[in-house]
Amino acid sequence: MLCPGRMQDHVTTETRRALTIHAAPTPLVIGTSIAAVLVMFQHTTTMNGWTLPQMIVLLGVYYLIQGGVNLVFSPSFERLMEHVRAGTLDFHLLKPVNAQFLVSTRHLRVVRAADLLLGLVVVIVGLFQVGEQVGVGAALLFALSLVFGVMLVYSLLLGLVTLSFWFVRVENLLAIFWAFTEAGRFPVDVYPLWLRVSLSTIVPIGIAVTAPANAIAGRMDWIAVALLGAGTVLAVGIASALWRKGLKSYTGASA
Repeated sequence: MLCPGRMQDHVTTETRRALTIHAAPTPLVIGTSIAAVLVMFQHTTTMNGWTLPQMIVLLGVYYLIQGGVNLVFSPSFERLMEHVRAGTLDFHLLKPVNAQFLVSTRHLRVVRAADLLLGLVVVIVGLFQVGEQVGVGAALLFALSLVFGVMLVYSLLLGLVTLSFWFVRVENLLAIFWAFTEAGRFPVDVYPLWLRVSLSTIVPIGIAVTAPANAIAGRMDWIAVALLGAGTVLAVGIASALWRKGLKSYTGASA
């Protein structure tokens, strides 16, 4: 029988081992994506107006957003759907904090922090390659559009997960969402029209990833970022309204 001290050491060791196993594929996946971009630029200097350093920044933004979403929102929303199905959401609703904020950020998937950190490294590498073209104004536009992009993805996820109040399983919709997000590794304007529209409206990962990279490339001004911010506020507002409507139809353990 293990004493408390040894048991704690055992748990810590197992946790570190799990983190290592889950984080190990991340550098391989990101490295493969960068290698694919390098191959494409072997025979050209630009692709639809995008240079290699700008594409590296875009890839970094993609993994930065994906890592942030998988670190916080994804595990929290997965648990939310479980609570709705089991009727145990009441315990969270009774707490003296905003219920939407609580269910959106309560759980963390720590292994996904590797995606976030490596995405940040790729962004920094890309920014160094872009060089002197990045001024203070462009950096501020980049930061703002990155925040707006994350909130756009959050609003869509919140809206999809809220459907679990009316439908038993919404995992298929989430699977379609994650499939579409794979297209965010490349600029939205390189795709056919129907896919550009889909990635800019139905699944806004195209805007979420491309907008910050466009800010670095000098294609986004303050007006464009302000419009992006207004659209983000609208999207979050709609998702929050749907969430409140879903709560009214929820019948849990206290019903």
